[in-house]
This record gives sequence, C-alpha cells and structure tokens, in this order.
Amino acid sequence: MLFLFPFSFDTHPLDGSFGELALLFPYTDLDIIAFGRYPYDRAREAKPNALAAREYVYEYRAPEQCGSGSIRIQLYKKSPIWDPLEIIPRKMIPDVLIGLNAGMSTYETWQPVWLTSRALSIPFAVTEFARVSLAGDEYSYPHWILSFESRNLELLKLLGWKVKVMGKSLDHPPSSAINPFMRPGPIAAMTNSMPRAINGFTCIVTPRVETEA
Repeated sequence: MLFLFPFSFDTHPLDGSFGELALLFPYTDLDIIAFGRYPYDRAREAKPNALAAREYVYEYRAPEQCGSGSIRIQLYKKSPIWDPLEIIPRKMIPDVLIGLNAGMSTYETWQPVWLTSRALSIPFAVTEFARVSLAGDEYSYPHWILSFESRNLELLKLLGWKVKVMGKSLDHPPSSAINPFMRPGPIAAMTNSMPRAINGFTCIVTPRVETEA
C-alpha cells in the first residue's frame, strides 16, 4: 500500500505516532512516500550518515500478537511535488493519495494530482484549515476539467481515453467532515473569519469507486 502526501517535519515529526498505523492496519505493510518542499530539500542536503539520507527515514513493525503490521516512510528525492508525468511512467501509481492542509484551489500544482486521481480512480483525501476552503476547491473541479485539454496536453496524452472517466467522476462529489484528530486550539484567520484549525476538516476528494469510460 502506497501513500503520497505533502509533508513537513515541522508539523509531522517522525516519532512513534506513525507507528500507530502499523497497529491500526494489522497484517498490512504500509509504504509512505513523503512529497513536499521540506522533505525534498532535507533529503537533497543530507550528509551520507544523516537520517534524511537513508532509504527509509522511519520503519516500524508491530508485535506478532498485534498483527505484525509494518510501516516505512521514504522521502521523495527526485522532485518536491507529485508529478503524474514522472510518476505514472515509472509505475509508481499509489493505492491512496493524502494531502495535509492541502489548499488545493490555492496551489496550481494540485490540479494534475486531482485530475489524475479522478482519471485513474485513485482514492484521494485531504485535510484543510477551514470548511469554506473545501467548498472553494469543489467549485474549482469542473473548471479544471474544462481547461484540461488546452492546458495539460502532455498529461492528456498520457491519460488518453481515461479523460472520459474524469468527466463522469463529477457524478461522485467530494464529502467533507470535521476532523476529530485535528490539532487542538484555533489559529489566526487569514482570508475569512470562519472557524479554522490545523487539519481541522477532512475531505474525500476522490472516493474509491470504479467508473467506466
């Protein structure tokens, strides 16, 4: 199982918290590949003996009586973003995509990620500071599809006939909820006065559904 998500050691330190996943997913081996500017820079700058220079920066296997689940975390060293034009030809298609405090409609680099998740039916979930941001993301999705053929010619060629799947996927809208695992305490408002919290809301951007072209 492969997870990919923007990652920062400032907000997601490599401590025992990730080991809990091995307990929550017994008899399952989890591979997490961390994307983002911070892990990319740390991995590229790391000296040979540094933790960030290792193939896996975190590894844990649960005791046999707890299901023997395992987890490994790898920093992606080739690029700070998940670029489908690079990832798909290398057969690195994940089981799940996860974005933390994503801001999808704010950062243009999310567009090919979302389009690819919809075209290939890759389950994709994000967390966000405010629910209003998730509403803005959902408003953007149809526009991303409409502009896809004119703005993403290389990705269009790569995905081919699956573009039709992408359009039909709008029949399956995202679903959002308050995140019970958010970081406690409010944060200062930036663009609106709506309730905000770090990882305060969750959204299933692309559900696990099978669609036909």
